[in-house]
Amino acid sequence: DTQALMNNIEIITLYETNIFSIFCDENQLKQVFINFLKNSIEAMPKGGKISVELQSLGFDKLKLLFIDEGRGIPDHILNRIYEPFFTTKETGTGLGLMISKQIIENHNGTLHIRSDKKGTIVEVILPIF
Repeated sequence: DTQALMNNIEIITLYETNIFSIFCDENQLKQVFINFLKNSIEAMPKGGKISVELQSLGFDKLKLLFIDEGRGIPDHILNRIYEPFFTTKETGTGLGLMISKQIIENHNGTLHIRSDKKGTIVEVILPIF
C-alpha cells in the first residue's frame, strides 16, 4: 500500500460475499500477488487504478483478476514474459513472472496475462478444495 500511495495509485478490491477457502501455501501465493501488484504499480508511473477482483467459478474454482491502467505490454514482450532472466526493467531479475507461474501451477492453477495499450489483466484460476 505504501508504494501505491507514493505513486498516486488507488487499489480497488471487488469480491463476492460467498467466497470459499482454498488449501494453499499462503506465503507463496502472497509472494505471487505482491509481484503482480508491484508490476502494475511500476507500469503506472503517473498513477492510476488497480482493481483486484475475486470471483467463484462454479463450486470448484476461484478466479482472481489484477487489472491495471498501465501502459500495457507489447506483444513481442508478452510472448517472452515467462522466460527466465528476461526483463525490460533496469533492476529486474526476469524471474518474477516465471516463478509466479510455477507457484500457481504447483497449486493446480492457471495464469493468463492479457495486455493492450490501456493496461494489463492478470488472471489466476485456482481450485477450491
